Amino acid sequence: MTTNPNVIPAADLIAGMAHRAAVDPALDAAAALDDAGLLTRPDPFALPGRNRPAPSPAAVAALVECRKAKAAAELAEPEVAEMPGEPAVSAAGGEVRFVVRPRSLEDWRRWTQALGVHDAQGRAIGGALVARFTYRGVRARLVGEGVPALLGAALARGAR
Repeated sequence: MTTNPNVIPAADLIAGMAHRAAVDPALDAAAALDDAGLLTRPDPFALPGRNRPAPSPAAVAALVECRKAKAAAELAEPEVAEMPGEPAVSAAGGEVRFVVRPRSLEDWRRWTQALGVHDAQGRAIGGALVARFTYRGVRARLVGEGVPALLGAALARGAR
């Protein structure tokens, strides 16, 4: 016999439905079971005699960081909406990510100043410049797509 405590209430519900005429008895039965909350299986750790394992401290810390990053990203979206370069703000892995496409080095400077990226080290990765910094107490990165090309063009103009 099954250990699912929902079996008896489900059987009672189905037996009560057997006396009603229905267009689709199977669908009506499934809907009634769902309405009664009987389609979900119980938590196996909640069964008598079983204990749910406690999350590790590292897992709890990671969850906290992810929630902080998500909250910071949600606050940042309206703040940067009017900035140049089609900003996209997201959060993943406990980090806020700003992806922008500046049209000039002045646009890039506006981004670094607005986000407080003054002392962060930038690194060219492919066609983007990535600067890591802290935003609202959370790890963050500013990804400037096309910035290496803008820097290269500026250096070429200066060398002439």
